[in-house]
Formats: sequence, C-alpha cells, structure tokens
Amino acid sequence: MPPREPSESRHHSIGPTTFAEKDLSYYLRMIRGDFAELEEVQSMKIAGPASQKNIIILFRSDSIGDIKGELGKRLVRFFLQSLINSRIKPKAIILMASAVNLALDGSDAMGKLAILEEQGIKIMVCALSCDELECEENVKIGVLSDMDSICENIMNAWKVISL
Repeated sequence: MPPREPSESRHHSIGPTTFAEKDLSYYLRMIRGDFAELEEVQSMKIAGPASQKNIIILFRSDSIGDIKGELGKRLVRFFLQSLINSRIKPKAIILMASAVNLALDGSDAMGKLAILEEQGIKIMVCALSCDELECEENVKIGVLSDMDSICENIMNAWKVISL
C-alpha cells in the first residue's frame, strides 16, 4: 500500500458525514401514509422525454370554468396546446356532456385532440352524451365509450383532473 499523503489525513474525520452549506440540495423527507403520488412527482422530475402518467383529464363542458362564450372555449384550446407541449402526458382524456362537442367535425379543438391522440393519449367520447345530443355521426376524433369503460378508466387512475 503506498504511503498516504499528509494532506489526505487532514480531511478525513471519524464520525458522521456532514454536509456543507453548498450541499443544501440534499435533504431527507419523511412521509406517513400513501406516498404513490410523491413517487409520481419524483419520476416526473427524473423523466427525460415525454412520459405518460396514469392520470385522466375529464372535460364536462366545451369550455373551462363557469365562463360561457369565447373565453371559456379559448381556455380549452390553450389548455390542449399546453398539454401537447408538455413532457408529462395523461393516460386519457374523457369528454362528457357538452364536452363531446370538442370531438365533432368542425370543432376548433379537434386538431389539438388529434395531435394528442397521435402522442398516445386515449380520447374517450361518452356515447350516452352523444346519443342525448344526437351528434354520434359527427364525432371525428377519439373512441365512443360506454359508461362502464369510462368508469373503469376513472377508477383505475391515480388521479382524475376534472375541468
């Protein structure tokens, strides 16, 4: 074994390792209970290119919020565009009630939904809503889904975001 340099022996200590102020990026977090959501957040930080999460986005209207008219519809388009650009993708988008209008021929959002579908996101269009609104034949994007399929997807999701 080669002889130890004198400068090495000055830097070694017996006892617990301590972190200097510059090393504050290291920390310990203790969590009680279910930590699946934290693991999901941590994997989002580590993930490189786009990754799909077991998240469902549920649209109940063709506009976001209680806003009727053009602003609510613009919010939907901007949200979908942000989702297209996002690294994190949901597993599915469910369109129920008047949100089925987003999947109809001529909808301003249809192109964005088509891109999301190409990115691997399942677009589920509520068949019951389409039947009630008599627009089944005009659905141009996504898959007509019965309530059993919609319910199963929602119940198996880690998180459901309702807009």
